[in-house]
Amino acid sequence: MSTVEIARQPDLSFLITSKRKNEIDVCSLPLILKQDGKFDWDANSYLTNYGGGPKIFNIKPLATTVEKKAYNLNLFCTFLEGYQIELSEINDSILYRYVEYLKERRITDATIISHVRTALGYIAHLTQMHPAWNLSTNEEKPVHKYGVHYTTKTYKSGRINKDYLYHRCLDGLIHITTEAEFIHDHEYIKWLDAINCSTYHPTLNNFLVTRWQALATLLEITGSRISEAHQITRTMIKKASKSMMSSSATHIIRNIAIRKGKYKGKVRQVQVAKEDLQIILCHINMVEKKFPNTKHDAIFVDVNTGAQLKSSYLKNYAKKVINGSPYSIDLRHVTNHSFRHRFITLYVAKAIRKMSKYGSFSNILTVAENACRKITMHASNSTLSHYVHLATDLNYHEEFEGRELSSVSTQFRIRLRKMMKISEQYRLKEISESEALNSIISTLDEF
Repeated sequence: MSTVEIARQPDLSFLITSKRKNEIDVCSLPLILKQDGKFDWDANSYLTNYGGGPKIFNIKPLATTVEKKAYNLNLFCTFLEGYQIELSEINDSILYRYVEYLKERRITDATIISHVRTALGYIAHLTQMHPAWNLSTNEEKPVHKYGVHYTTKTYKSGRINKDYLYHRCLDGLIHITTEAEFIHDHEYIKWLDAINCSTYHPTLNNFLVTRWQALATLLEITGSRISEAHQITRTMIKKASKSMMSSSATHIIRNIAIRKGKYKGKVRQVQVAKEDLQIILCHINMVEKKFPNTKHDAIFVDVNTGAQLKSSYLKNYAKKVINGSPYSIDLRHVTNHSFRHRFITLYVAKAIRKMSKYGSFSNILTVAENACRKITMHASNSTLSHYVHLATDLNYHEEFEGRELSSVSTQFRIRLRKMMKISEQYRLKEISESEALNSIISTLDEF
């Protein structure tokens, strides 16, 4: 398969404008290499063109965006190499095969569409670079015979009309970008259990289990993006864990980096429950016991070497574990970012519940949005409107069912729901009495 090599700090100062000089240190340059290690001139030519051309870089798009595009394009290059397809041989049928290849990876329709659009952009670029190939066209009645027939569509972004490429191999795929995917408790239980039955780790140990639990817990209690959770350190967790024995102590994780949006570069803080901190501390203690001489302060490390895991590894790790588990179908719509949606939804729900006890007033939802903005650092209330609907729906169902489990720590709530599920399975005779008893005892031990 082809690979992407990243030059982390290349000397591109001659390409960077004065306004971007402060970003030279974080400017990365991706390079795609073929299976045999040779430089892929065509793929890298497209990346250069996508990045702004040979005379500018890190302006628009930013270098980080070009890097993401490189990994996206590399998947198409790997597909072509794997099936020994020459660039000049690409046609409509090949794109249909590519869609099936992507479906085998059990990724969402939206991700498949993104990958195919990158492939179309690459094909259109190759058409300009090698016109004699007659590789692609968007003409309805072309004069010559072409391999790929695509269309150019337009969407409105604010006041600007933007074009994108489309191919009929994407017909039937659903692309939803506006609604947040909220991970529910029953899905969270499956997510936590996936590590125990995933083929991605044929041989499991306590280190891998606690790391998996710590990652999910940290994403859920902080509402962080995966790149932000990657920067949370052991020291930050230890400071938040002071006075754990005191029932009145307040535990706050401070200096959580914001990596995206209007407040990029700033930090925030969140108050957390000690039960959640204990899950993360359990893994931290295991890391420091196994690797006592480690010099970094990262929470998530390689199980063999103790080296800090990269943010890109964590981003893809969860999906690999889930896809190798019996829950791959049930959780195919859930990603790392779903925990951020969960955090925001639960926080808004608690704010609405708390304020409703003091009487009803017309702007209760706006007040709840404002309260959430202070902790999530969203740019505006308009971006939180969908979470308000999710939160009010969540409160309604809990009130209807006569319980408020979302008001207690996730660690207790998840295990309570798990035992309720075990009880239900036993009553329906889906499991035996001994299996039910062993499962309940195992869950109680987790407390």
